[in-house]
Amino acid sequence: MEKMSLFLILCSGASNAFGNIIMNHAYGGADSYVTKGILNTFLRIALNPWIVLAFICFGLSFFFMAAALSKSEMTFAYPLMTGFCYILVLLAGQFIFHEHITASRIAGIACIVAGIFFLAIKQ
Repeated sequence: MEKMSLFLILCSGASNAFGNIIMNHAYGGADSYVTKGILNTFLRIALNPWIVLAFICFGLSFFFMAAALSKSEMTFAYPLMTGFCYILVLLAGQFIFHEHITASRIAGIACIVAGIFFLAIKQ
């Protein structure tokens, strides 16, 4: 795999993870959005100023992945991007949001990373 492909895949994963982290910052732990009706829920989410930044991050993730797919196989690029995103979100949960990270979550991430390693092995 060439370095540019790896760079694009990791940028896609990082920007996707940052979009999720921003959404958690904006909405995580807030009172329930969905108990006040669908229109109220939509407006409360859409009018949150953090959503613009999250959309930008998700848009960047889309463009980085589109570029990466022009240079690498989808069956490798997407799992690598997703696994990297999982790792970043796990770290953000632990260090930014002070979430309790269990051994089973760490084992799950380890399984994902191992799976990506096996996908990367060329036959």
